[in-house]
Amino acid sequence: MAFGDPATLQMCLRWVGDCEPPEQRPAGYGWSMGQLTIRVAGLNITATKLGEEQQPYVGWYLAPFLDWLATNWAALLHEERYPWPRSTAAPAAIACNGALDQLMAADDPAGRRDYADAQDWYFRHGLRSAAAGGIFPDLFIRRVADEVELSWSGLPMEFTREGLVFESGAGYALLPVADVARAIWQTLEWAVDHPPDSPTRYRNDIAALRTKVRALRDLEYPALAHAHVPGDVLKKAETAFAALGRMSLFVGDQAADDAPYIDKRSPAVAMFGGVAPDLGTEDVQYLCDQIAQAQGGSDGVELAELLAERPSNPLGVPPFLDGDRFAAELLEDLDVPADDFVNVHELCARLGIEVLADELETDSIRGVAIAGDGFSPRICINLKHHFNRNDSGRRFTIAHELCHVLFDRARARRVTHASSGPWAAQSVEKRANAFAAHLLMPRALVYAKLPDANRIEKADVQRLAEQLKVNESPLLNHLDNLGIIDETAKDRLGR
Repeated sequence: MAFGDPATLQMCLRWVGDCEPPEQRPAGYGWSMGQLTIRVAGLNITATKLGEEQQPYVGWYLAPFLDWLATNWAALLHEERYPWPRSTAAPAAIACNGALDQLMAADDPAGRRDYADAQDWYFRHGLRSAAAGGIFPDLFIRRVADEVELSWSGLPMEFTREGLVFESGAGYALLPVADVARAIWQTLEWAVDHPPDSPTRYRNDIAALRTKVRALRDLEYPALAHAHVPGDVLKKAETAFAALGRMSLFVGDQAADDAPYIDKRSPAVAMFGGVAPDLGTEDVQYLCDQIAQAQGGSDGVELAELLAERPSNPLGVPPFLDGDRFAAELLEDLDVPADDFVNVHELCARLGIEVLADELETDSIRGVAIAGDGFSPRICINLKHHFNRNDSGRRFTIAHELCHVLFDRARARRVTHASSGPWAAQSVEKRANAFAAHLLMPRALVYAKLPDANRIEKADVQRLAEQLKVNESPLLNHLDNLGIIDETAKDRLGR
């Protein structure tokens, strides 16, 4: 049986006979010998090759795989953040495997804790954790903003026959949540409603899996949202929105079809998914107030026209290239004068984006962006964050948040986003940083103000930073990205 669309995600299952006598099969799942094929964006990632031998499917006991899907349903479709330090914008197949390799030998308490967190995340998102002795692809599934990321390394499993390879190689895809959820849900429902004929000794195991799958139907929005937002923060937000009489901002919309998943996250879930797990009650209240105050507004005419002309851009392009391109297009579309410096305050005022500055209790949030259908666009700057302690840093934060307002809206054209800190989505944050750098330091303006791009001294950097009204550190990074200086010069000029 095939479930889903091969152009996005398709899972094909077939039960097959087991040549082993029942008493010699694995306890718990010896009833489930079958064949599994997974296609992602038209590519068969379960196909293997050994010499001239090819096999388009995984042939093994499938109950552990099915149990993994059911057990981790909420995490697979809703959990985005990596729990280990120094999170990355890389797809999970790279990021998780890299973290496990790096932390495996750690013998300090923090390292052991981080390794345990990485292992737990792997068990929730890595398909091979459910292999139970079978040869499964190194596939990871996780939520990324309003899509689901599927990524795979293409590496063979350890202890497999020498020469066996997965034909797909490495890759990743960002797919609509509904397409992924429906394919997985239909797979689970078919498997538990149409199990193979099995010996009596396995009937309780089949019944237990069926009960687990059917229990998923009762999952409600808060339980699903908990996979995206730390539990304590979610409870604080719920209390705050209830006090404001704005629970619609907290609950949002759950998918209307049979499968229990969140396709479009509520403003609260979108906002608090990128904050510190220990965010205080006062800061949660502040963010809830900002969302509530913005509700009922709309985009200005020029901003709305600007957005209507811009199709959504996938994150398949390296984030810094996306950010550079977005900023260049914006400068050109709005014909922003750039003969002196880019006045980002004036630009926001022109687009009808309110800019606020307040001091939060936490220093882990750099800025906040709120925009979209039914909201007046606004940017909030946290004066407690070290980056915002001078005017140049605040200008960069405003430009960073402007990227979120303009380019990070979901399919429903809404964004509530708290940026900075290790819990924010790194691909989105790197793109916004690149956008801010290019917007405030356009290439043509940088070259126009450099006396000699081939011979840059410390005084030149200081003078250019003052003229462009930026801090020296982001300027040096930008000069490096533009290829005007190399790493050696960057280190020398940064001293």
